[in-house]
This record gives sequence, structure tokens and C-alpha cells, in this order.
Amino acid sequence: MTASTESPSTAPSAPLADEKVAMLNTNEAVATSQLPSPPLQGRINADISIAPASLAEDDAFVHSLTNLINEIYTDAERGFWSIDPFTRTNPAEVRSFITSGALAIAWLPGYSRPPRIEYLLGCGRVQLLHSPSEADSRTTAHFSPDPDTAIGQFGCLICRPEYRGSGVGRDLLKFAEDWTREKGGKKMQVELVAGDGWEHEEKTKLAGWYERAGYKNVKEMDLSEGIPELGPLLARKAKYRVYHKAL
Repeated sequence: MTASTESPSTAPSAPLADEKVAMLNTNEAVATSQLPSPPLQGRINADISIAPASLAEDDAFVHSLTNLINEIYTDAERGFWSIDPFTRTNPAEVRSFITSGALAIAWLPGYSRPPRIEYLLGCGRVQLLHSPSEADSRTTAHFSPDPDTAIGQFGCLICRPEYRGSGVGRDLLKFAEDWTREKGGKKMQVELVAGDGWEHEEKTKLAGWYERAGYKNVKEMDLSEGIPELGPLLARKAKYRVYHKAL
């Protein structure tokens, strides 16, 4: 599931599935409303890199990023869920993204060191899947890659709301594609939740954004079937879509 980035309103031995609802300990989280906004406008050439594993030890950063992801997903997917705010992730899962080398972060230009939350513009999770056995449950169910071809998977894509339209989301997606090519991947995968029999404006914009970037919808099914644990949380019927792009 991917949150809105530009046009619209992104390890433990058993990490949470990318689409599962995780419990957030809000008592430990730093309110993202307290984060200063870098004084930038227009196109931003962000510094993008994989987060260093040591960043997982920074509790303030991890909890603030968790809060930011949850806030953005709550806004981007309002109308889908019977619970509000919607909890997309938790600190343990965010730490697993960092320690496994899977978290790509877009930083304010020139401010990637030291890594501080106020310098973060956006982020996304990128990983390489070699076979269905390496994927989480939903990917195994919906996607059977060529056993000889690794495929990149990008999700949990976010951009701080005040910088949408600045190129941060587009650059993060390109970074993930380049990362996948360097690892030998020949294809990129992203996923999207969409309304079933009704239109969600933000998701329609996001689908168009992916399509303009070269992605094609290759799989679609009822969300309750594709991700059963999310079915009881739906306020309205929804579909789960998988998009691919050849690299």
C-alpha cells in the first residue's frame, strides 16, 4: 500500500507484513506537528540514501517517523477504514526497515548528516524479492515472479505534505528503481488500495502518477481476499492492485 506523495493529498525474524495494521505506542511518539519545516519551495534535489543501521537506535527519530507515516496514511486513505486515525505502522516495524537496509530516505539537500527528523522530506521501503518464498503473504498470493529474475518492491512511500509537488516522491521512486537495477532486478512492483464501485480521489491521482511513471496494473482483487486481516477494518468495499514496471 502506498500513500500519496506528489499529486495526491511510502529486521526482526518475523517482521509485520507491509499491509498489516500495527499498534502505535503514541505515548512514546514525538508529535510531528512540532517538526520545523525547511524553508524550501519549488523543485528540490533531495539527498537520497539508505538509512544507516545505527539510526534504528535513535528512539526520537524512530517514533517521530512512525507518527509521520501514520498521519500521512490516515489523511491519504480516509474513507477506506472504519477506524480513524488509521495506524499504518509502529516503531518496531520502522526499526526493522532501518536495520534490514530497506528504508530509503530523502533528506533536505546538504543535511543528511547528522540524520535528524527535521531534515527528512520523505521516505519509502525498498526490498528485492527473488522468489515467492521471500515475499510476505500478500505478495506470495498475488505475484509469481520468474524464479530466475529478482523483482524490486517499493512501498510505504511518503512525502511531508508541505513538499508535495517538489519532486521528492518522484526522486524516491527513481532511487528505488536504480537500487533494484544495481541489485540485478529486472522489474519493479508497487501496490495500491482503490475503491470498489466508488472513487477515492487521492488514490485515483496516485494511480495516474504511477501510470505516468511507466507502471501497469497487472493484478487486481478484492482487498478482503488479498489482505484478509484488513477486511474487518474496511468502511467500504476496496480493491487491492499490483503494478509492475520493466526496468
